Amino acid sequence: MTAQAETTRVQGPSGFIELNGQMLVVDYGKIYLDGSPVGFLFEDGMLKDTSGPFGSTSGLKPIDEIPGCIFRGIDATGLELELPGAVPGPTGTMKYNGVPLTVVMGRVSTQDHRLVGSFDDEGNLFLRDTVKRAPRRKLDETTQLTTIFQGTKSSGAPWNHEFVRPLYKKDKPYSDNEILRYFENFDGLTAAQKRYVIESLKLWASCGLLQIVRKSEGTAALGNVKHGAAGATGVRTGYVTLDREEFEKEIGYAKRFGMLATVATTIKPYYEVRLNLVVAHEYGHQLEFILSQATQDRIADLFGQRLSRSERLFPLPQAYEGTSELLPQEKIFERVFISGYARQSKFEYWAECVAAFSVKESREALKRIDPEIHEILRELVLSPDKMVRAVFVDTIADLQASLRVGNEFSDDLLDS
Repeated sequence: MTAQAETTRVQGPSGFIELNGQMLVVDYGKIYLDGSPVGFLFEDGMLKDTSGPFGSTSGLKPIDEIPGCIFRGIDATGLELELPGAVPGPTGTMKYNGVPLTVVMGRVSTQDHRLVGSFDDEGNLFLRDTVKRAPRRKLDETTQLTTIFQGTKSSGAPWNHEFVRPLYKKDKPYSDNEILRYFENFDGLTAAQKRYVIESLKLWASCGLLQIVRKSEGTAALGNVKHGAAGATGVRTGYVTLDREEFEKEIGYAKRFGMLATVATTIKPYYEVRLNLVVAHEYGHQLEFILSQATQDRIADLFGQRLSRSERLFPLPQAYEGTSELLPQEKIFERVFISGYARQSKFEYWAECVAAFSVKESREALKRIDPEIHEILRELVLSPDKMVRAVFVDTIADLQASLRVGNEFSDDLLDS
């Protein structure tokens, strides 16, 4: 089978077509009448290479043009599908977060005819969530991405429609806009600082969790953290303040040594592993606030196990007054915690692990050193509706369905 034929097979639905009292079988898009092929049906309701009761055509035509023709079955992923649908809608072209889509009689599809949702004459957008098995998610201004439609309404009247998220820049994709909204001083940063912030937050913006945190807990801004820390997250306000001088130093360390660096301590011959991701670390504290109690309990249990193991394998030297994990240099790759600072408390453990998970370089190290917390973070990105507090479940489920259509939340998100 050629690659083109295989693609066609994957995109076609399966079920039955009723037409003028006849029942036709549809198998992965291929239409059969009494065992003979008579055409092909795409998920978006477009018919191709038809013959027999459909009329002969080598091009494409919508199922709506054949009176009394109804398909009932499932799409290629197994999600319930009925064509042409009960209510007709607009026809034209759409750009969703810059992604080109086609709209035929209200059915919204990709360029290769994969059905992603529906669009009505009032501008309401509904998406098919094939991951969470929801055939119709209605979007609102919280979950809908920038939408530009040009075409006609179901009545045939010309219609141009545009939806832009509040306070968003139209020339930037969703994830860039979310980072700009979250990091208040972004426009005033240097090019190197902007790259650092984007790299730290891109994953969380693309999967939708940055938006949930921003709207629930707050944003981040540069300032003066007087107690000497690199950053602080308000316990009551949720807002993050990053010390301006420490922020600049952190970027310098990351550029010179990478996201993970081994540094000598004043207590010989001990070393400590440092994680140079302060923006993602402070975001991690905010992220903890939206987690369900069950998820927080899992994290606390993991920290307790890790702490006991660290105390057994690498007891702190008597001369040391801190609580970070210290090791001889030759034991660095056998460490219990991703960074020395992660040993401080369950809260710092979580924040350091979130930071490490944020970029590919340290995410791979986290998976090797602490596979259990890596799995929790992977679950959080891919299935946050199972990990966050109940109040956020519907919003993040709708938002992630939207981000998949907008090519933000891709299948290989954690591979980049």
